[in-house]
Amino acid sequence: MKWNATFKTILLESICLLYVVLFAYAALSKLLEFDNFQAQLGQSPLLSAFTGVMSYSVLGTELIIALLLCFSRTRYVGLLSALGLMVLFTAYIVIILNYSYFVPCSCGGILESLGWKEHLVFNIGFVVLALIGLLLITSNIRKTILQLSIIFPSCIAIMVGLYIASERTMHQENPFIRRFIQGSAFKTDETKLINNSQYIAGSDNETVYLADHLAPLHITAYDTTLKTKKRFKIELERDDFPFRTVQVKVLPPYFYLMDGTVPVIYRGLLSDWKGKILMKPNGYYFSKAEVTTPTTVVFRAQNINNGNNVLGTFQFDDSLKVTYAPKLLEKQVDGFFDTDGTMTFDNLTKKFIYTYYYRNQFIVSDPSLKLDYRGKTIDTISHVNFKTAYIKETKQRKMASPPLTVNQLTAFSNGLLFVNSKIAGRYEAKEMWQQASIVDIYDTRNNSYLSSIYIYHVGKERLQSMYVIGDNLYAIIGSNLHRYHLNTNLIRKKT
Repeated sequence: MKWNATFKTILLESICLLYVVLFAYAALSKLLEFDNFQAQLGQSPLLSAFTGVMSYSVLGTELIIALLLCFSRTRYVGLLSALGLMVLFTAYIVIILNYSYFVPCSCGGILESLGWKEHLVFNIGFVVLALIGLLLITSNIRKTILQLSIIFPSCIAIMVGLYIASERTMHQENPFIRRFIQGSAFKTDETKLINNSQYIAGSDNETVYLADHLAPLHITAYDTTLKTKKRFKIELERDDFPFRTVQVKVLPPYFYLMDGTVPVIYRGLLSDWKGKILMKPNGYYFSKAEVTTPTTVVFRAQNINNGNNVLGTFQFDDSLKVTYAPKLLEKQVDGFFDTDGTMTFDNLTKKFIYTYYYRNQFIVSDPSLKLDYRGKTIDTISHVNFKTAYIKETKQRKMASPPLTVNQLTAFSNGLLFVNSKIAGRYEAKEMWQQASIVDIYDTRNNSYLSSIYIYHVGKERLQSMYVIGDNLYAIIGSNLHRYHLNTNLIRKKT
């Protein structure tokens, strides 16, 4: 009997010691690399939305439990708490492996070398040890069994509830925590361009067409794998206009050449690259344009009455018809700088998007500029952050302070909006912003944030143009053209 009592004491002490070492070491590891720990929680599909609270709660709970297990008076409560925490951790891993649409990297510290399945076995082992310890220390077996019958389902329910709440918050009410899903995008091909003044004009799903700001009539075409290159030169039926800001757009089977400072619009077939005048100079000046149908061009111009930016459409059926949508762009400061942004059109969903440069907002409409809804990017910059000044002598408006750019570049394909953001999110590694550009992905069909990807720099050259075709994202980085494969099934899939 004495030997049995000694054995039980040694076994109980050993179990408590193992838990103390586990929790103390885990808490210390988290404390020493707290930013990294928060970043890992931020990528969790179960806890992303609660990263701030959970990071402090887990660390504090582990330290308290380790302390409770050090004293005989509090050891029973310590073992119950340790069991509850390990059941939570185990439920977390079960959900990650079986119900989550992606599996994040495993946590660091003492378990850094373990995979998720090995981690699950490890946790189950410690759950068993806690049960053994409770049976050794309890003086009321029925009370202990009752407590266990409450702890197990409660902890599982808590973790399931956190999972559901976190996913809803991340996709619909994101607290500016980005989610980088491993395997959602990776570079497959690259090629060197002749200069760094080229941009992506469009695609016919088999060919990517690049135009050149310095040589507006010259087109370079690549196949989708960037292996085959062809060159074309646009022939205009009239080329004696004072061109200043030529834009080339491709919407198969046509190409369009436009200059809003003339203003003039040409249209021609991709088969011969001969541009015929679609709109002659007529006083309808514009600063940006996007082709939405073979006979419709969405443009941005300045309102002649107040100088504010305004969106409108040119329709070329029997004759030119110009229509304005004066309420789409919303003024915050001056109506000109504060409404600046990017324009893009998705030929698959037939939707047009205007994304503001200096605030976390975008506009979704049909090709005729009938508003669908106003969406938000996940950052928190809802109001432009700059001042403007009006110079009476020249009658010009200028920025009186440097602007805070929020959304730099956009691409739009099959309902997915890709936004190159310039604002760092919560719990993000600062060194990554020195290595890559961040592209956030949104599903415009349900107005939700999906995930983010990295587009890596080439030396000091950063992302300057991007275009998405199906499962491929094409990025111009300085004088380099890169092709990234997108796992759209992984990107789109949600709870």
